[in-house]
Amino acid sequence: MDRYISYVTRYPRTLATALIIGYPIANVVYLHWSLSRTIQHGKESKRLTSALKKTISSIPEEAFSSDHVVVHDWAQRSIPASKVPDLSLDELIVLYLKHTMSQFSRLPQAYLLKTMADPEDRKTFEADYISTLDFKEGDLVHGIYRVIARSDGKVEFALKPLGVVKGSRLVVAIERKGDELVCSSETAMWKYAGEKGLMPLERRLMKWMHEIASWGLLRSGTKYLMGLKTENQVM
Repeated sequence: MDRYISYVTRYPRTLATALIIGYPIANVVYLHWSLSRTIQHGKESKRLTSALKKTISSIPEEAFSSDHVVVHDWAQRSIPASKVPDLSLDELIVLYLKHTMSQFSRLPQAYLLKTMADPEDRKTFEADYISTLDFKEGDLVHGIYRVIARSDGKVEFALKPLGVVKGSRLVVAIERKGDELVCSSETAMWKYAGEKGLMPLERRLMKWMHEIASWGLLRSGTKYLMGLKTENQVM
């Protein structure tokens, strides 16, 4: 024990630096672990298959050829339908997206995307702009997410290609299953099979940060929907 006390006395700045760096890292690691235990999730890396068309209808047909490989992940959380306002799935998905997209604007990923966005698209990161959206086909949010398909309770976004990514989709949906509502988020991105460069979700750190954002927004969005009924906020 005396040896450790001596070390702290001799190197206080080293200890302080370790605590400053280590504490937030530990918090983020714990957050990822905690979310992974409350959110259902899965992932896969392989060639695109026709099974993916069932949940992501807007992927172009040529992407399903053997010339492409895909990274695909999904996450979902179920909540009692009785705890959510009695609205249509279409109304709920709009409320859900307005909340979660505004929340995403505060994350580090959004700040990075904003620096890369065209000047005229930077308004799409602002909460006031997001609050006006009905997430119809053609609507743009966060500079790179454009609504490409819309169905009852589901919105499919096409992302602007970045780097080696040939194409990518983000799908956010709410569906009713018995007495529950299932809120889900699904991401797919693909590249040419011979491409040696890595897509963002093939990079461990970026995939990890993506999971924290995706899972965290699911938790936040579902709590928000339940809070609407509790607080009688829906007009």
